[in-house]
Amino acid sequence: MKTSKIWIIDDNPIDSYVIKTMLELNELSKDIHVFSNNKEALESLEELDKSDSTDSIHIITENKTNAVNGWKLIKKVSNKIIEQKGKLNLKFHMTSEKYSEKDLKKFAETAPLYSLNKKPLRLDHLVNMLNY
Repeated sequence: MKTSKIWIIDDNPIDSYVIKTMLELNELSKDIHVFSNNKEALESLEELDKSDSTDSIHIITENKTNAVNGWKLIKKVSNKIIEQKGKLNLKFHMTSEKYSEKDLKKFAETAPLYSLNKKPLRLDHLVNMLNY
């Protein structure tokens, strides 16, 4: 199983490295991009939008840290998807060391968010994410 693209958005370089390495060693994707904050990811999304790409992208993002806020990113991107009438095929997967009840409620209400995953991620978590 190989997906077209995977984006990892996490301000912790060790977590990003571990996720990327698991994906590569298990040949789950050869097109993996790592971003350390929302701004970098949004800029790349703008470039992708200009290219008229219709690739499916699995986005693995941190719940909420200083540089990465998965909820804000999903909200911004969701508005863009609506504007473009669904041209972009983005599937968000959120990671965190802990989740609050508020997070679980948000998850149920957030359409492009496919999964909540507890860190540290294991290979079976990644495989499950990519099967969406």
